[in-house]
Amino acid sequence: MAKPQLRGDQGWIFDNFLMLSDNEDVLHPGIMGTRLSRGFMMEDLHAVYTKVTGRRSFPKAWAKRATALETLAKAAEGQGRIVTARQLYHRAALCFGRAQHLIPVHGNAQKEESYRSLYRCYDKVIELSDGVMEKHSPEFASGQKTHAVFHKAPGDGPKPTMLIIPGMDAIKEDVANPYNNDYLTRGMNVCAIDGPGQGECNSNAVWLTEDNYQLAASAVIDWLVARDDVDAERIGVMGMSMGSRWGVQVGAHDDRVKAVCGQMANVGTFDTIFEQAQPNFKRIFMYMTGYTDEAEFDQFMTGMDHLPDVAKGLKVPHLLVAGDMDELCAPADIATFRENLAGPSELWLYEGIFHPMGEVAAEIYPAMADWLLTTLNEGRPSGYERTVYVEEGATLGEYEHG
Repeated sequence: MAKPQLRGDQGWIFDNFLMLSDNEDVLHPGIMGTRLSRGFMMEDLHAVYTKVTGRRSFPKAWAKRATALETLAKAAEGQGRIVTARQLYHRAALCFGRAQHLIPVHGNAQKEESYRSLYRCYDKVIELSDGVMEKHSPEFASGQKTHAVFHKAPGDGPKPTMLIIPGMDAIKEDVANPYNNDYLTRGMNVCAIDGPGQGECNSNAVWLTEDNYQLAASAVIDWLVARDDVDAERIGVMGMSMGSRWGVQVGAHDDRVKAVCGQMANVGTFDTIFEQAQPNFKRIFMYMTGYTDEAEFDQFMTGMDHLPDVAKGLKVPHLLVAGDMDELCAPADIATFRENLAGPSELWLYEGIFHPMGEVAAEIYPAMADWLLTTLNEGRPSGYERTVYVEEGATLGEYEHG
């Protein structure tokens, strides 16, 4: 007998929370800061949130705003205002990306239209980039492709390169801002990917399995190391949220990775996120794995809940950036994970900060880029272990130089 989805029909709670808020902060504390750091504009967020009355109204509101932005982008391009057009296409792509997000149903007409619109607009962002952006879709298994967008750092010669892994419900277009990117400004290439279960892979029914994310990432790394603008000895991985988990898997699997950073920690067991947190997390992850029966999904997930064992194979330096009030990963889970890491380890734990970490986004993202660049250039000593607890109201810099 299939397990009753006792939590699956509690969308009314989600809707009521949204009615009490001017944005998504009531569901994801701090998310507004994260959105802005990724390139969303306040006027676009305002245009959407003022129209939202519940979960089902999100896709329509995002798509409506995205369509208006794409119309403006086309007009600007037609008038030869290429810089303006590219910026508008980028904003439209971000909004179309959000429009598909809350429809975890494969083949849904509204979701597929949002996907097509997302890629149509982002293809224009790449086309109008004057050659600094490039898309590649390597095959990692028979008939299955992963998808990557490469952002070339300024200057000639091979450079350190970061592989950016989005979270479970995020997409590659959403996590590498081409206009304000902490890695590019430090002379590092960026390559953002949709692995199995994410974005373009979902659209093509390439679902997440127990071990195929790292295979997909390695296929992208194969492409990166063959490029003359990539230093094959200085490749790092940065994963966000569920990507903080996949980043460990990728680094343990592929020895070409020299440093790993996870942010918005998701390194504990799956019980918290799928059985205690809001039902939407489980609903989305079921979609990402291709499951519709909850009991079958629960059984499948027992084969994936083994990150401490995977961590034993990660020998390169690892940085984890998290909040001590993260509703999806408690400090005790982080401690268990770190105990099993085989290489140098550093933790920045922020007091009073929830999962999205938007309240400190302006501080942590540049600091993470600095840490990764230093690590790729200089390494970290054997046995290195450091924990920084950033008290509420303080900054990381106070501890770095204290």
